Amino acid sequence: VNPFLYRKRTIAALENDGVRIQAYRALRDGKAFTHPAVAELAARYGKSPAQILGRWCVQKGFIYIPKSVQRKRMVENKEVFDFELAAEDVERLDGLTTGAAIETFRDLYRKCVNRDTPLDGTMDGVKMDITED
Repeated sequence: VNPFLYRKRTIAALENDGVRIQAYRALRDGKAFTHPAVAELAARYGKSPAQILGRWCVQKGFIYIPKSVQRKRMVENKEVFDFELAAEDVERLDGLTTGAAIETFRDLYRKCVNRDTPLDGTMDGVKMDITED
């Protein structure tokens, strides 16, 4: 979960069933750090793009566990509790999910869902339709 793959209905359904959502790949391996909206918010708040994405996760109530092997980034990644994104900025980030991102996710899901199982290499049991929002 991150602003570029934010499936609101799916998340709401899981949360209604008591499932807590972990923001897996919340920082998108750094791929979103140069996105204009993220970069602008980082500059405005005096934070790094990683901190903007991390704070979005925290404000959404997701479990935020960033990954880094560099001490400097570990420190940076935990510094998301000393500021808050304005509601309009959260909404702006909420809107960054595109149809192309959903399609990429769908393809990756289909490719990986059976990986490392006895069904590896097949589409047996794979749900072909996913919720897009």
